[in-house]
Amino acid sequence: MDIYRMLPGENCGKCGIKTCMGFAARLIERKKKVDDCPLILSADYEKEREKLTELLTPPVRPIKVGTGDHAFQIGGEEVIYRHERTWYNPTALIIDVDDQMDEDELLERVKWISSYSRVKIGEKLTLDGITVRCKSGKPDSFRDAVKLVSKNTEYPLVLCSHDPEVLRSGLGVLGDANPLLYAATMDNWQEISDLAIEYGCPMTISSSNLDELTEISTRASDRGVGDDQIVLDPGSDPVNIKGTINRMIELRRAAIEEEFEPLRFPILGVSATAWMVEEDENEAAFMEGTIGCMMLISFADAMILHSTETWSLMPSIVLRQDIYQDPRNPASVEPKLRKVGNPDENSPILITCNFALTYYTVEGDCEGIDCYIYPVDTDGTSVTSSVAGDLMTAKKIVDAVEEHKFGDKVAHRVLVLPGEAAVLSGQVEVDSGWKVLVGPKDSSGIPDFLEDNWPPEE
Repeated sequence: MDIYRMLPGENCGKCGIKTCMGFAARLIERKKKVDDCPLILSADYEKEREKLTELLTPPVRPIKVGTGDHAFQIGGEEVIYRHERTWYNPTALIIDVDDQMDEDELLERVKWISSYSRVKIGEKLTLDGITVRCKSGKPDSFRDAVKLVSKNTEYPLVLCSHDPEVLRSGLGVLGDANPLLYAATMDNWQEISDLAIEYGCPMTISSSNLDELTEISTRASDRGVGDDQIVLDPGSDPVNIKGTINRMIELRRAAIEEEFEPLRFPILGVSATAWMVEEDENEAAFMEGTIGCMMLISFADAMILHSTETWSLMPSIVLRQDIYQDPRNPASVEPKLRKVGNPDENSPILITCNFALTYYTVEGDCEGIDCYIYPVDTDGTSVTSSVAGDLMTAKKIVDAVEEHKFGDKVAHRVLVLPGEAAVLSGQVEVDSGWKVLVGPKDSSGIPDFLEDNWPPEE
């Protein structure tokens, strides 16, 4: 209602929503932006627009890095605990390169980072950006490396150096690419702040002393750095991981519970620091993966990593997918008849639930088998839970047979139910007229089950 009272109240529908009350609800759900209302952009509503923008700005201010389709947003969170509502912007995972790599090595690493992807429960999982570190200490070398990287990737960049002249040399070849600068300290915050203001890009403030972070943040803001330009790095100490995590927790509590202005910004973690204390590459990659997962669940909005070992990266990538799944909307797939392989009129039809993890597990276990799979709409819950909670019912299965015209796809009249749904088999047979086979309780048994029971006896 507070939001509604600040809107024009004309119900003009120009925002794409029929009523201003509906638009207010979409603003709260983050499905619309204040500027989507044409009327509020007029000078008559300038004060209301400012109040609305501030009211709807999350406690952790959102920061955009990069431009174009691959730009990412970090921060923007409203709650400490994910189950209170949800976390919105997944942690950005950024892999580093440095300006002392030879050209072939640099290009190969950039290509690998840009093309890396894995698919899990139907979602394509990728990396998000590339950090260019100035290892040489030379502005010219750094500039050349940044130029080479930017020409060979569309991913956002992080420019990494404590030397303002080095960062300026990299910014000079990027135009309006909106990179993230790393990092401002007590020694260089003025120069880094001026670069952020001049180029309109975000900057990282780094200190393992939270009082220093607060002081630098306040000074940078007073100097003219915008609220949409600051990221905080509370130090990533691989020797004192507990201290690192505690600082991250303190920062997030200060932002959300106290709304303490100097610390209302996204948090950057550098799990790549593991490589500073581990001489063995496998040990370093293992430590980095471990620290990365700890940072992910401790509010890191972005992380800089070094390892390109899949076994080191995947724990963080998969954990990110899991914890940024909206708990209000379980991962699910659309309930429709799906093909696996090249099914024909003699192929089996398998019934399962539409919980994404279950569906893609069943699909994976059916690899090499030509069949149809129908995921019943169970509101994204598992077979066992949905049968117990009357979300997978005989009526839903029978309705699906008719609605999706199973009979037009196959010559037989046989359905295969999951073992955990055996209790539904009799009612499905009576109401649909189809024969029902009760399959295994675990989908890993489907190949053996079909080998023994398909085609079914007449």
